Amino acid sequence: MITTFYMPTRIVSGAGALGTIGHLARELSMSRVLVVSDPVISAQPFHAAALAALAEAGLAISRFDDCGIDARCSHIDQQGARVRHDGIDGVICIGGGSVMCTGKGIAIVATNHKPMAECTGVGRFDRKALPMIMVPTTAGSGSEVSQWTIVKDEERHLKLLGGGPLSFPDAAILDAVTLRSLPMRVAALPAVDALTHGVEAYLSGIASPLTDAVALGAVRLQYGSLRASINSDDERARNNNLVASCMANVACGNARLGHGHALSLPLEGQLDLAHPYGVGVLLPHVVAFNLAVLPDKVGPLAAALEVETAGLGRAATIAACAEAIRSLYADIGFPTHFTPEQLPPGRVREMAERAVPGLYAGIAAKDFDHRTATDHTVIACPSARKMTVRQAQDIFARCLG
Repeated sequence: MITTFYMPTRIVSGAGALGTIGHLARELSMSRVLVVSDPVISAQPFHAAALAALAEAGLAISRFDDCGIDARCSHIDQQGARVRHDGIDGVICIGGGSVMCTGKGIAIVATNHKPMAECTGVGRFDRKALPMIMVPTTAGSGSEVSQWTIVKDEERHLKLLGGGPLSFPDAAILDAVTLRSLPMRVAALPAVDALTHGVEAYLSGIASPLTDAVALGAVRLQYGSLRASINSDDERARNNNLVASCMANVACGNARLGHGHALSLPLEGQLDLAHPYGVGVLLPHVVAFNLAVLPDKVGPLAAALEVETAGLGRAATIAACAEAIRSLYADIGFPTHFTPEQLPPGRVREMAERAVPGLYAGIAAKDFDHRTATDHTVIACPSARKMTVRQAQDIFARCLG
């Protein structure tokens, strides 16, 4: 099997890294920039410091501070037109995953002159996105080093993914100063999202020794520091989480994401479930499902999850891996099941059917009629083990407790 590993984003990390933002922008030949954020982040002192550094470097600054919980096609299309009209030549994102996905979408739409919905799918645009600098403010999505952007099409109630090598951010700045304003319990949500990225990259059918090394390193670092990061004011642990989330997306950017994300997608699009809840609750189940066909990967993942394997057979070790994730959730206050309000029992079968196009279908998903799916229809997903609609239905049912 031929595999590739590509990571063109420059990563600048450590205390004080945010102070380099003006210099980085100038190195990327930016002169007029759009700074993308949200109402909470734009009120923080570190945001003001970043704007001051950009101004000191002589850049003209425009702002879009209205990002919401999801990156929305309507915001992206409006701001993409604004960028073209105003001659803006760079996009700088300061925020969590939705902010970075919004900014990435703007940078894509601005150069490709078509709506974001038409840019979804794999490599569905021809022109390189505008230069981008990403400053993550949660240790979660890893979008700062990702070619992919996940957006919501409000009109069709779809979550869509778009991207390709032409939409990698040019630089990512990892500075734990951006995490200080994040309530510790709120920080659990993006951290669990990051954990799913590392684990699903490791369980991918297109994983390679390169992606496995980065993915396992990310899982080990994340799992080992997450409790201290969430439950105490441990700055070293927060910094480890920030680095681990970046590593996890380097891994999944090359090995792709798996069943947790494929099954979560219809819950997010149709039921408005927050992304971290969807992928997080599903994770222990998809870990057990995929490890069943990956005997050589059971031990290394168990070690990364700090599972004591002495005396355990393979099946028991797999079960212990899933239980280690649930134990972590209990310690950081993250749920292990969906409520009936989040996933109505009467819609379980429908959600399994709607998962069939998978994460990477993009706009093509709008033409899929879920009612054509049968028990044996396979969900489009790069995970090592194929999953049918019936198996997905059973996993959703177990997620309801």
